[in-house]
Amino acid sequence: MDLKISVVVPTYNEEETIGRCLNALLKQGIHEIIVVDGGSSDRTVEIAEELATKVVSSEEYDSVSKARKEGIRLATGDVIAFVDADTVVSTTWRKGVIEAFSDEEVVAATGPAYPLEGGGLLINLGYIISYDYLVRLTLLIGRPHFMGFNSAYRHEIIRNIDIPEVKVSEDALMSMAAYPMGKMVFNHKMSVYTSYRRIKKRGWSEALFYLLYNGVKVTLTGRPFHEYVKVSKSK
Repeated sequence: MDLKISVVVPTYNEEETIGRCLNALLKQGIHEIIVVDGGSSDRTVEIAEELATKVVSSEEYDSVSKARKEGIRLATGDVIAFVDADTVVSTTWRKGVIEAFSDEEVVAATGPAYPLEGGGLLINLGYIISYDYLVRLTLLIGRPHFMGFNSAYRHEIIRNIDIPEVKVSEDALMSMAAYPMGKMVFNHKMSVYTSYRRIKKRGWSEALFYLLYNGVKVTLTGRPFHEYVKVSKSK
């Protein structure tokens, strides 16, 4: 199947991770990689310009929502995928995307995520529950939460979704908006490895609070927190 995949990568001061992310995508034979940067002060843009197809940088893209919108506007592929700068796609990721969208009824797809840094039993279990079982559960009940670091949409579908200007959970709102438009699938080949640095930075109490409380809030009301709510002493 000759499917052109555009990948949008939002960034802000990601010089330590962006190179690994983009190199993994380059090995897949992606149609185009679009980096939308929020005005980084480090070497993020310099590194991205060496590897990505298109790079735009401006303080105008000061939220992930705005960066995704600009990436969608610039994309020319049949499918527009989203991957975060601290995420590395697996060697089967592109195969998973193509397999998912070989069904013409499919409008969006996602897959599992595993910890990039390895991690212990608790981290790995948390990833399996959060980014596999719970994602499939939300899809089953008709309120899909597809993660922004690993999701893909048909070009004509995502262009018709009004991505809200929110600080968090714009990815879940995007996938819930796509649900009435057609079939959405979870494909295990479409797997990624993503960093758990935010969990280490914020602490487990804050991560679990956000996952459980905000996740339920978005599922029931379609309204996420206005920002990441701090419940721990982590900075």
